[in-house]
Amino acid sequence: MLQAYYARQSAIRASEWEKAKMTIENIERFRENISASPLFDNNVWMLGSRLWADASTTKGYELTDTLRGVYLSLFDNEIDALNDAVRMIETMDAFAFPIIMGYASEMGSFQTVMREFHSLSGFLMPVNFHEISAIGLHARFLYRLWRIRFEIMIVDDALESWSDDIINLFEQEREHLLSFEGEFSEASLKRYRRQLDKKLRDVQREIRDFRRNSLR
Repeated sequence: MLQAYYARQSAIRASEWEKAKMTIENIERFRENISASPLFDNNVWMLGSRLWADASTTKGYELTDTLRGVYLSLFDNEIDALNDAVRMIETMDAFAFPIIMGYASEMGSFQTVMREFHSLSGFLMPVNFHEISAIGLHARFLYRLWRIRFEIMIVDDALESWSDDIINLFEQEREHLLSFEGEFSEASLKRYRRQLDKKLRDVQREIRDFRRNSLR
């Protein structure tokens, strides 16, 4: 019994080490590959770092027309812009694949490159969901998951430093929130936070089902 226990513990430690190694390599590869895009000239990518509406919806697509215009302006023609968009979506998809399949740490990746992934998503995910949907399946899964996590971070920060100014800030961002309805108050934001938790669990469940079906 004791030998079996230590054997299992050794297997767990080996698995955790492999996952940590995969996570680090995946992050490094992602950062290296995205740096070749013109989005990273003069930090243009930072324009996507704010809260944008859910790119998977028609409303989200429409509300990111400014970002798509900025992206297009970085290239000499639409063909070059399309080629870069395809390359970047494939890069995001390659990064997302080991996370979605459980080979790399989701939270470790989120804590390290959430900002880059979220910012790029503002430019590219509306295109991926509504124009070039034949590629980027894993990237779309990860976007949906991290889009909720990003909004949870914003809500948590607001609740920790609540003031009347927070209400004004959320009113300005209302159309970019995932599903908030009603008047803003500390109580309503706490209820909304619970709704976001449920949305997060729903997407996590969808990813687990996808992973299980993919491995059959």
